[in-house]
Amino acid sequence: MVKKLLVKLSIVRKKDKYGNAIYRSPRIYLPIRFTDDSSFPFKEGQPLLAKIVGEKLVIEKMPKKKRKHVKSKT
Repeated sequence: MVKKLLVKLSIVRKKDKYGNAIYRSPRIYLPIRFTDDSSFPFKEGQPLLAKIVGEKLVIEKMPKKKRKHVKSKT
């Protein structure tokens, strides 16, 4: 069972044909050793709820009955 691994926050920038940035897409990469572990709690494509609690990023499974009610704040 893998309990801790170093992960990486990356910002992907999509560029147009002239080399100008169009948008930024932040991503947190989780190593395959972590996601393929039998104790990893999430499945591919599963809706997840991410929130900041103090100085921590918390990711939880989204309860089925609440999926329609949560909207992102931008």
